[in-house]
Amino acid sequence: MISKMSEKKKKQVEVFIVSSIMVLIPHVVTASPPPFYEQQKIVEEIAKDTSTSEKKAKIVAELMDIVNKGKDVHLRQFAAEKLGELEAVEAKDMLKTLAEKLEWTDSTRYLKGAIILAYWQIRVAEELTKEAQEELLIKLVKGGPPPNAPVVPSWAVDELSNRGVKRALPEIIRRIRSNYSGKYGEERIMLCTKKIQLISTNKSRQEALTEALLTEDKTQYQEIKTWAIKELGKLKTDESRWILINYALELQKKFYDDNQKWIGRRGDPEASNALEFYRNIIKILKKADMTDDEIQATGLRPDKFFISSLLN
Repeated sequence: MISKMSEKKKKQVEVFIVSSIMVLIPHVVTASPPPFYEQQKIVEEIAKDTSTSEKKAKIVAELMDIVNKGKDVHLRQFAAEKLGELEAVEAKDMLKTLAEKLEWTDSTRYLKGAIILAYWQIRVAEELTKEAQEELLIKLVKGGPPPNAPVVPSWAVDELSNRGVKRALPEIIRRIRSNYSGKYGEERIMLCTKKIQLISTNKSRQEALTEALLTEDKTQYQEIKTWAIKELGKLKTDESRWILINYALELQKKFYDDNQKWIGRRGDPEASNALEFYRNIIKILKKADMTDDEIQATGLRPDKFFISSLLN
């Protein structure tokens, strides 16, 4: 009896192991894309070229149609996010009306949040002066006016920090501490304070971001450098692009010898950070329509350097 029971248990375990492997294989072996990647890709493709007012107007109209009438909730969400990113004034009233109609259900809460955030991104951009934009952002940090969504105060905190608005710091600290207690909240306050200090004490945004990029201060090293890379990419100037290229060249020089052999320490967090920084810079260059040949002409070799398998 004991022997039969053991054999049965053994088979159950074998079935469980095989089933588990089958579940994991698509994610581990085939490196399947993250959820809703295809919907995001569709939106990015639609909004790829906004180089003229006519092209942008056509894109905005198409995105509005998706948000308003689309059948896929995730596609609608990404389209709403893109409208906010494009600061599409034409979509403002439609977004507000739709946000008021939608309920906070499990299936629509992310869509509703994205629509409300897009509305406020447009509203802030609509303000005619920098001071008026900052005042509205400070009001949003405090939680009003409607329509409201939890994502809006968090976005306003980040936006004020990115702009270096020193007078907003007390409200930023209050908001973060009301949302997050303990170590995480205090670390976020430190990061926001550091961004504001950098932006407010330098002559230009580019100088502030360059200082952040080149910092050797290990406090929030990864966060501050990732922010600097992203924001330098948004400047879209030849000078800001070359700041990123030169930093990526320095990373190549630091972690590879003259024979293109990896000389970093495996499992080193600094190497993992370098991999992330390097890849983000390459993505920014490609998004700026630099070809592979043009990227290689600068001395960067993403085909040879910072390949993840070398860092394992």
